Amino acid sequence: MNPRTDRIDRSGSRAVLIGVSKYQDPSFPPVPAAKKSLQGVHRMLVDKELANWSPDQVTSIPDPVDCRRVIGDLRRLAQDTHGVLLLYFVGHGTVTENGDLVLAVTDTIADEADVTGLEYSKIRSALLGSPAKVKVVVLDCCYSGRAIDVLAGDGQFLADGTDVRGTYTLTAADHVAHAGKPDAHTAFTGELLDLISTGIAGGPPVLTFADLYPHLKRKLIARNLPRPNQRGTDTADKYPVAKNAFGNITATAKSRSGDHQSARQSKTREGIRRRTLVLGALAVAGTGAGVAAVKLRTQSSDTVVLSDSDTIYSLAVSPDGKTLATGGGNGIRLWNMATGKTTATIQGNLFEIHSLAFSPDGRILAGASPTGSAKASPAVSDGAGVQLWDVVNGSTLATFTDGTSTWVAFSPDGKTLASGGDSGIRLRNVATRRTIATLTTDSEINSVAFSPDGKILASGGGNMFLPGQPRGIRLWDIATNRRIATLTDATTTSVAFSPDGKTLASGGDSGIRLWNVATRSTTATPTTDDAASVVFSPDGKTLASGTELGPVQLWDVATGSSTDTLIDDAGGRVAFSPDGKTIVSSGGHAAGRKIYLWKNPRS
Repeated sequence: MNPRTDRIDRSGSRAVLIGVSKYQDPSFPPVPAAKKSLQGVHRMLVDKELANWSPDQVTSIPDPVDCRRVIGDLRRLAQDTHGVLLLYFVGHGTVTENGDLVLAVTDTIADEADVTGLEYSKIRSALLGSPAKVKVVVLDCCYSGRAIDVLAGDGQFLADGTDVRGTYTLTAADHVAHAGKPDAHTAFTGELLDLISTGIAGGPPVLTFADLYPHLKRKLIARNLPRPNQRGTDTADKYPVAKNAFGNITATAKSRSGDHQSARQSKTREGIRRRTLVLGALAVAGTGAGVAAVKLRTQSSDTVVLSDSDTIYSLAVSPDGKTLATGGGNGIRLWNMATGKTTATIQGNLFEIHSLAFSPDGRILAGASPTGSAKASPAVSDGAGVQLWDVVNGSTLATFTDGTSTWVAFSPDGKTLASGGDSGIRLRNVATRRTIATLTTDSEINSVAFSPDGKILASGGGNMFLPGQPRGIRLWDIATNRRIATLTDATTTSVAFSPDGKTLASGGDSGIRLWNVATRSTTATPTTDDAASVVFSPDGKTLASGTELGPVQLWDVATGSSTDTLIDDAGGRVAFSPDGKTIVSSGGHAAGRKIYLWKNPRS
């Protein structure tokens, strides 16, 4: 078969999908996200605009019991498969005393996993016994990387268990996988489905695992999620997975509609003050291919939604409040805040732009990317780093490739640009483009922010999946370039100073904290839930927080109490307009193709 044609041949093929969300042994916590992941993979496979499997070729097994019966069913299905045999598993994985990988089913007993769970060696036997030309195994569970890598300490290769002719294995994590939120996909499956439903710009008409894996790896690493692994024998990695959905907005929207509908239905909560209610009638306007500005008719406010075909990772509002910049996996868009129309598209050479910042005079836009891209030009290394653009004409003013960067921030006077990433913090002279100083850090940098007087730089860092790595907030004296304080040892993804410079807000895996900058002490902990971004309103009275696949919330800075919840599933990034009257939010995941412009209920 030819993997590069528009037609995907599924004749003689079979997909077996196993998802385990419930467990009888309390040693295995429930994984509610596994149910949604199982449904999402099934929906993607049978979508004629994507994977194009026939429904009768796909067998879903939710919450199975009796591992012997499951293995027996798998062997029978494998024996009847002559084309492609696809096995997908999501749930708990564990390791026996002998170092063998076991996939836990509903009635698996942790202390007897080798006899009550699905031993990977038995799955290997089922693959060996199948006449299928290609075997594909996708494992979304803890320790799934042990189906590929060398077992730690004993030198035995479990990789040999996947070394079946024409076999491709894709795994979520070497150690602990990220389960995700109960009403969402697991992190690994969510990113995989998101990538398939979005497609790859400039990719072939039909995507293979060889096409998908580099992008999947970058997306997961960019979110500080476990690094996936792959292994293929012969040309199995060239087998067609799905049609390239990039640019096909109808197909992409269709593939996600079921997930979004179920998510909305499951997220109804008492006491949540919503600012948006979709009534069905949408007025569409806008410019650019695949881009539309949608104004929702609501009960309580006129909320504008800007829809983009690209996943949005970052946003910034210009100092005059007239322009919104959004960054995604395939470039930057500039939007007119008043009309909701796209005014310009900047491609640049960065891939997955995770941070944007306007200079104080609004003439320069800075962007940062922590990951590389095959589309980057040789002059830009692998597409990771920092770039500066002229806002008026979209031209590139400068490119810095001395290390990956996650965040950028201009000093209040606009003379200095700070960038942070896995290689520390760099301060650059904006006029000369030269490095002023390099601040040596002991952790990955996720966010940087200048104090309003420009004398202090705050940085937030750490990786929740690397528990041995230093984490937390550091304060730096700009005059001496020395660290002057360490505020917490928790992973911190966002930091922001209040307009008066007296308070620092931080968000991360331990929640949101407000700090007295002078005393270095915590003044309030509004929530202990994850927060991906925090930002103060211009008057300093309100703090807005965003969470990937979670709500945008507003907090009273004086009391630390929550005042409003604006939406439930698209708040990965959040910003205020300079006049404080508008709040802008977007996701950074499947929900991150929409930008919400809210009327600030507290203005």
